Amino acid sequence: MNKDALLATLIGLGIGLVITGALLLGPTITKSISFPKFSFSFGSPKQKPVVAPASAPKDFFVSIDSPLADDIASKEELLVSGKTLANGMIVIQGPKDEDVVKVKGDGVYAGKITLAEGKNDITVTAYKDAKQVTQTVTVYYTPEEF
Repeated sequence: MNKDALLATLIGLGIGLVITGALLLGPTITKSISFPKFSFSFGSPKQKPVVAPASAPKDFFVSIDSPLADDIASKEELLVSGKTLANGMIVIQGPKDEDVVKVKGDGVYAGKITLAEGKNDITVTAYKDAKQVTQTVTVYYTPEEF
């Protein structure tokens, strides 16, 4: 047997022993080592709605007139409208983007957001005088005709 064949045989045997050792001893070694946990979320981020602080006055409110709860939308862009106290700020948060709207003098607001396919939680937060109040509505988006 020549040197090249003998060297290739020894290298193959060494690689095989390393792989066999990793398969046999790997699970016991990895139990003693703590690896960091990674989370890859593909889709809409799960956000908890912001709860209005206890100091918000009782007459401070936000309502969502459109869309209705559990509505089904057939277009990706959705108009969100409602009422709150006059001359405040509204932040409309959707699964893909958000819209900041200045409330008109009569308390009416309207803004557009982009929906993701499936379930969409839309959160509307009203801000005025360092106070805030939040309302959430769920809308389902399907591009199919119904």
